[in-house]
Amino acid sequence: MATAETATTETTAKVTNSSQSTKEREEKIRNLAEKLLSIEIQNVPDEQEPPSLFNINGVEVLPKDAVGIIAAQKKSGKSNFAGLLMAASASPNHQVLNGAIRSNEGKLKILNIDTEQPLRDARRTLRRIMKTAGYDYGEQWNTHGIVSLSVKDIEEADRMTIIELAIKKYEPQLVFVDGIADLIGSINDEREAKEVMAWMDYLSCEYDCAVVGMLHLNFNSGKIGGWAGTQANKKFTDSFILKKDKSNGFFTVEHEGRGESAPNLRFKIVCPYGQKVGWWETVDISSIPELTQEDAEEMELRNLMDAAPLPCTNTQLISWLMNVKRWTSKSPADKTLKKCKQYGILDSRREGRQSVWYVVTTPDAQEQELNLSDD
Repeated sequence: MATAETATTETTAKVTNSSQSTKEREEKIRNLAEKLLSIEIQNVPDEQEPPSLFNINGVEVLPKDAVGIIAAQKKSGKSNFAGLLMAASASPNHQVLNGAIRSNEGKLKILNIDTEQPLRDARRTLRRIMKTAGYDYGEQWNTHGIVSLSVKDIEEADRMTIIELAIKKYEPQLVFVDGIADLIGSINDEREAKEVMAWMDYLSCEYDCAVVGMLHLNFNSGKIGGWAGTQANKKFTDSFILKKDKSNGFFTVEHEGRGESAPNLRFKIVCPYGQKVGWWETVDISSIPELTQEDAEEMELRNLMDAAPLPCTNTQLISWLMNVKRWTSKSPADKTLKKCKQYGILDSRREGRQSVWYVVTTPDAQEQELNLSDD
């Protein structure tokens, strides 16, 4: 049975807690009242609108205080396109690809956050940026406004915090986050996806910069993957979808903006034999031959097999094809593999009692770079 003293103590604690709760609520209301004054939308002259940092094929893109998205399937040009934007900023005349990409603000302060590449590959991309901008192989990118950080060895729970600390330190006008999926446990988690996109939106407004996140496209649909993609589609001001033609190594950039969309941009990697680092050049559309039906079929098969779990046994590959294409019999899968062999996309060899399929690789400029030593 509670004593009078115990009852008095409990009553005092309840009053104290209630008083603290009231003070917290009042403080929150005062903070929100101050915030209310800052969120009313006012009309301003055009010159006071957040400036667009770049012009692509005559269209203004990537304004400050906004979020952009770069998306592609694996190894299809996300980092290359981001590199072109960085090269345009760093270049003495602030443009690349014969003026197709121009920096409106001259040399920008750019923060590039890499979440996945090995340091060797990240450095190679940065050297390619310098080469495209017109500098020597050994040029330091941080003297041209580019700071690049690798957070792949940082604990997942700390990555968003350290990125914000970097933004506070370097005060960039443009931030690349390559890629968003490495900041969350699962791109299919709706709550996490909303949080990371809201965080990017917050960074862009709080620090007066453009924030560009990179994501992968789903193989089957060609859409940005998971809930992260769904949230990205709601938030972006500019979206850039990268596609790579496996037959010639050409990259195509498809832009979608809230207003006008820029015409498609095409570029390629040039790396002469013996060069350690290549560079990016524009592709003259008139020089691209019209695709024949056979060319189109080969491209479709190459894109299909780019996602296959190769090397693998004949049984495994047929099972994978039937699952992806939703075929109910193995006959169309057999025909597909036969065509892949005819086009020189795949080959097979006997290993013991099984037949194993593997990709027939044709080195392009990017692969040639990877095979050269950095030493």
